[in-house]
Formats: sequence, C-alpha cells, structure tokens
Amino acid sequence: MRTWLVCMGVACAGVAAAGPEAGLDQQYQQAARLDDSGEHEKALELVNQGLASAPNDLRLLGLKGAVLIKLRDYVGALAAHQAYLAAGATGANRREAQRIVDSLLAVKSTFLEITLANGPADVYLDSKTYGVLCRMERSCQKPVLPGEYKVIAERPGFERWSTRVTVDKDMTAKVAIKLIEQPSQLTVRTTPPGARVKVDGAPYTAPTSLPPGKHRVVVTLAGHAAVRREVTAREGKAIELDVTLMPRVSIQVEPPGAELLLDGNPIAIEDGLIEIPAGAHVLFVSAKGYRSDRIEVPAARGPDYQLAIELQPGRLTPQRKLALAVGGAALISVGAGVVFGLNGGQFRTFESQLGYDVGGFALAVAIGLWLGDVPRAQPAPRVTVTPRVDSVTGLGLGLAVTF
Repeated sequence: MRTWLVCMGVACAGVAAAGPEAGLDQQYQQAARLDDSGEHEKALELVNQGLASAPNDLRLLGLKGAVLIKLRDYVGALAAHQAYLAAGATGANRREAQRIVDSLLAVKSTFLEITLANGPADVYLDSKTYGVLCRMERSCQKPVLPGEYKVIAERPGFERWSTRVTVDKDMTAKVAIKLIEQPSQLTVRTTPPGARVKVDGAPYTAPTSLPPGKHRVVVTLAGHAAVRREVTAREGKAIELDVTLMPRVSIQVEPPGAELLLDGNPIAIEDGLIEIPAGAHVLFVSAKGYRSDRIEVPAARGPDYQLAIELQPGRLTPQRKLALAVGGAALISVGAGVVFGLNGGQFRTFESQLGYDVGGFALAVAIGLWLGDVPRAQPAPRVTVTPRVDSVTGLGLGLAVTF
C-alpha cells in the first residue's frame, strides 16, 4: 500500500509538470532532483517556498504529497493531495489523486503508539532516511497507514533497538521499548607502575569492559598504602583512572597509642605502617606522661627505611631541675623586694626595686630553661630579657616571651 502511494504521488507530480507556470519550473525541477537523491527534507523545504508564492501550483502540490508520503507524514500527505484536488486537478491526475486520498483517510483512525522506558531517544520507521518519527522522552503516538513496519530506536551510549510491528486498519498498535545501555571501557594507570589492580574483586586486565553501574577498584603495591576508588559506568563512556600510590614506612612506637603528627597533621598507624609522601618531613610523637620526640624524616629513603621510636617517661631533666632552682631563687628575690618595700625608706626602696628586678630576671631565665627542654613540632618559645631605666625607681629589666 505504501509503495503504491509513493508511485501514485510521483506520477501525479510528474504529469502535472507539463502545465503552465513556467516561472516555477526551475524551483520544481531542483526540488524533484533532491527528492530523487533521497534528500526529502530539503526537497520539501523548496516545495514550500514555491507554494508560498503560488499556493495552487499543481506541480508543487503533487510533489509535496509524494515527498510527505516518503517521509511517513501521512496526515500532511493527505492534506497536500486534498489541496491538489481543490486546486483544479482534472482527468487521470484527479482520479489518481482521489484514490490516494481515499487510501490516506485510514490515518485518521489508525495509530502507532510507542512507549519508552529510558529516554530520550530518536525513533524511526523502516529506515533513518525517512527522518525521525518521534524524538521522545517517554511516549508518542503517530497516525500511520495499515501495514507492517520496522520500528527503530537510537540513543547515544545505548544499543540500537528494533522490532517489527503490524498495524491493522482503524486500530492502535502499541510498542514498548527498553534500551540497553552500552558497557564502558575502564583504563587504570598507576604511579609507580607495576601495582596490582582488582575490579569488583577480579584481577584487572587493561583495558576492561564494565557493565553499567557502580564498580569498586582496589590498587595495591608492596610498601605502599592501598587505594580504593568507586567508578560509575554510564552510557558507554570511557573511564580513565589515574592512581598515585602513597609510600608506607614501617614504624614501632612505645608506648602504643601515642599521638603522631606529620608536618602538623594527625596520622594513624595501620598494620604497623604509616603513609609518608615523597620528600622530607617532620614527625612529632607525644603521649601523656612521656617526653615528646621530634624526628626528621629524610627525603631520600631506601626500601628498608623504618622508624623505631621509644618515648622517655616524663621526669625532671637536669635542665628542668636547674629551671626550678632558678625559679625558686626568683621567688625569694621577689619576696625580699616585697619586705623591703613595706619597711620604707630611700635605701629600703632601692633594695625593694633591686629584689623585684633580680627576681624578674631569674624568673625569665627559669622559664627559658624549662620551655627549651621540650622537643616540639613548632619552634620553641623565645624568652627575651632587656634592661630598662625607670624615671622613678631607676634601673630595671624587661621580660618578653615570644611563641
């Protein structure tokens, strides 16, 4: 039926071409050549341009009806052939056009209904050369002629889908489409090379194809921290994964549970190993009741490099004992300054001020000795003592502690 309609439409257009309106002949001939070469959309565009200036031109109306049938626009083809009859077609052309109209009337009650589970997609009938039937998200319904059709659905990243369907006259044929997503190609690159890669628990062979969905990638290498990544395969898009493995260093720390800071950031021990990036670093180890330790980690580390740290129990070192002794002397000196100040008298006032100054100086020295005996992740505090002259009491000392 559809083939007969195409032939009849072309015949009507061809016979009508012998009529008048020679001014439109060139445009008509160009549109006909485009139609013959399969460029139906371009041919239809030229025909419509001609009909805009000559809406009753029989040649253009007949060609338009034939082109629309090829494009599966049966409703538009029906309207074009009805316009062809109304424009004054006569003789054999009129009889053939009427037969086409009678056949096309079925499109008013015959439909193809298509539903799509996972759109969007482009749907075609029989061939892509006829143009898109539906550019759909979920569903579309189109009037068609009775007959058998091949329904084709395409979407980037999905397998091409097709089926055949028979549409009976005055009925609605239904087609349900569910597109199948294409797999994605996974490529994993590791630094340093030679690492072991597993995808969803299976050894990875480069490159590998992954079904749509989420997948777990685990990368391991001796002496390095394992890297775990989750990737999602979607619409056949390639996945490229670059993994940089972090070197791990064997470490033993006493007491267990000591706090570790690498360059000021907390770091945890896992299976007797810690992650230390390439380059030089500072490791600070501390625990309650123990003296802290500060370790310089060199940039050049061999494969056998390891750390063994034993914190010393907190006790008074000789330096801190000296700090306490100096601090005690500072308190005695300040106390003497208080006593002399209470007794009054010019000489007593001088003695009182001297007691304050000596006590302040001793206190500064004590603080410096105490704080300077602790290894730290940051620079130690700096104690500064400067002489000063007071306009009332005379000679004095200034104390400053800088962190």
